[in-house]
This record gives sequence, C-alpha cells and structure tokens, in this order.
Amino acid sequence: MKTLLRKLCKLFGVNTIDTPDTTKPKTLLTYKEIVTMLHEYDRTRFELLVNGLGFEDTRINTFDFYELKNYMNYMEKEAKEKGIKLKGISFIKGVYSEENAPKDEFINYENLLYTPTAIVNGEEVEIDVLNSTKDNIVTLRSKLKEYNYEWRYDNKENFKLKSSKKEEVKTSFKAIMMRDGFTEEESGLGNKTHLSPPN
Repeated sequence: MKTLLRKLCKLFGVNTIDTPDTTKPKTLLTYKEIVTMLHEYDRTRFELLVNGLGFEDTRINTFDFYELKNYMNYMEKEAKEKGIKLKGISFIKGVYSEENAPKDEFINYENLLYTPTAIVNGEEVEIDVLNSTKDNIVTLRSKLKEYNYEWRYDNKENFKLKSSKKEEVKTSFKAIMMRDGFTEEESGLGNKTHLSPPN
C-alpha cells in the first residue's frame, strides 16, 4: 500500500516525508561561473583582507552534511507545527572570540551562522523558529535587539548604522554580556563548522 501511495504521489508531483525531492536543483553552477566568482574574490578581496587583518581569514566553512540536513529537517518540523511557512535559509558572517571559539586556533576567524527565513509583513527576513509561536513569528532582528545588538541587514533602511550609536552599542553590549542568563537562552540558529584557514 505504501509503495502504491508513493508512486501516486510521484506521478502527481506531490512530495511526502517518505519521498524527498531528488530532482536536479536549478541552482547548480557551471565551473565557468565558479572560477569567475573565485577569481573576482581573489582580485577584489584577498589582498585587502590579508593586509587589513594581518592574516588570511577563513575562506571555507565545512558543515557536516548530515548535521546540516538534520538541522533543516528539525527546523522544518518545528515550523510546520507552528504554522510557519519557511522561505529560505540565510548564512550570516560572524567571528569567533576567546569566549566561544571551539578551538583556540579559531579565535578571530570568520565563521558562518545559519537560520531559516520567512515572509513577515511582506518581506523575507531571518527568523528564530524555536522562539516563535503559532501566533508570533520571532524575527532575528527583534531577538538580537533584546541583547542590544542592532541587526541592520534585513532591509535597506536599516543598513546604515548611525555612527553616534557605535560607542553606546559597545558599552551596552558589555553590560548585557554580564547579565545572568545571557548565554543560556537557546536560539534557532546553527553554526558548528570546520574552518579553513586556519587549518
């Protein structure tokens, strides 16, 4: 019976949990496109970053295939239970500090965080699925604001950080870091990765 159901679903183009979409993605790149982008990075970024930082920063973030797949499946399940329609997944640049680097050699190296996106008030924005409810989608911007971090990448209007706020942000961030429970609240963002460089 299950086999027949799967065949019918496939015939009508319906995906089920048992039948993941294995069609060829439209987003695959040609090697011409890849080499063009890599060359452009080398031409416009490499020297600037090495000179600015004094070392070659992370170029490759390697995520465990099955852990990433598990993350996406888990987020999809949580979102479905809360009636949230996911739109995409965003990869966000961060830098490991002494407080959170999984290895000492990763300190000061760039890394990627990832989180699902959804359409909120007509715009695609990063969201925190775990802290959202059926009645309230929690955006990454609103959650980070609770920790005094100004997220300015969800739309053009928020992109420019006012220079007058820079010192205020630094000061209040230190105060927030000292607050009880700052590191204890679980988020819907993922990260654990292998970086290269440094190794």
